[in-house]
Amino acid sequence: MKSSKRMLTVPLTIAVVLIAIFLAGRYGWKLGGFGACQGAGIEAVEVSEDKVHISGFYPGSFPEGFCGYYSEERDGTLYVGFRFSAVFGFFETGDFDVTVPVKGEISEVILKTSRNESALWERETGFLPQSERYGVYVKLERDDIFSVSMSYDGSSSGGLRADGGAWESGKYVFVDNDIMMAAKDAEAPVPFSITAKGKDGTVLTTRELHFDADKEKMYLTVTVDGQIVEDEAII
Repeated sequence: MKSSKRMLTVPLTIAVVLIAIFLAGRYGWKLGGFGACQGAGIEAVEVSEDKVHISGFYPGSFPEGFCGYYSEERDGTLYVGFRFSAVFGFFETGDFDVTVPVKGEISEVILKTSRNESALWERETGFLPQSERYGVYVKLERDDIFSVSMSYDGSSSGGLRADGGAWESGKYVFVDNDIMMAAKDAEAPVPFSITAKGKDGTVLTTRELHFDADKEKMYLTVTVDGQIVEDEAII
């Protein structure tokens, strides 16, 4: 009798251990917060009044299954991270389609991992795949700028905010990525100008620069005293 009980206990113990390992791999990683999150390929981001919908995939070559997401909402910014596991890659894909509930108005969605943060969606520009975000970024250190525009080779981009208000100071705004292709086609740095205007359309500052395709991204700052400088710290 004791022998038969032992025979039943062993497989039961093994089953419990396997279930514990499975649950730890599936959900236990969330105890590590963003420190346990990985990079992800993002295909779409849609922001509504009470939720943010995000779809994407595991970006690596070796198949890893999607385990879930971790998110935090802070002052209008939604930080979100994703987790994948090779264990689940044998019977699940790395594709995901999640809806994150939010409490307040969202102005920005950030993909966050233990090492990096990258903007996925911004109220002014909407969603752009990361592959399309090569180009020019402008940060404003003043709060009286109502439009930021960029022009080169007869074309222009940028413009007013959708709500007609002043551009938010203190963070980079994605302005243009077509100049990246223009520079590649020219096989040489392309000249362009950046102009910042006030509420009544008055030019507050402007500057001529050159975009080099080898850099892929160019970060500029409009300083408090009205200068447009290239941010060497980012480069």
